[in-house]
Amino acid sequence: MSKGVLEVVILEGRSLKNCDFFGENDAYVEIYMNNKYKQRTIIIKNTNNPVWNERFTFNVHKGENTIHFDVYDDDLIGRDTVGKCKVNLKHVFDDGDFDEWIKLPAHFGLSSRGEIHVQMNYTPSD
Repeated sequence: MSKGVLEVVILEGRSLKNCDFFGENDAYVEIYMNNKYKQRTIIIKNTNNPVWNERFTFNVHKGENTIHFDVYDDDLIGRDTVGKCKVNLKHVFDDGDFDEWIKLPAHFGLSSRGEIHVQMNYTPSD
């Protein structure tokens, strides 16, 4: 894998598991390749089918081959985890692009906590 730039678009969420007693989720997504540098979407209030349509850019360094997407419900005090997923970037590096709905697995992948629609484009720098 060579160094390059990864552009990530978080388009929307679908059927996110509700974490609130009243109303629906105030959802946002944290995106990261390593724990030192995280980016996040804005919070979309009171929906389990949020539309973010936000673009992020990551500089890819040697050895970075996985991207993480953590979906949270923002609360007055803290946050609840809606779901987490990760994508191996090998085929993104090979093909140059990615456009898929990614499931947020729960309980060893036996059920789903919803899914997020993600697009990615990779441009090598060498």
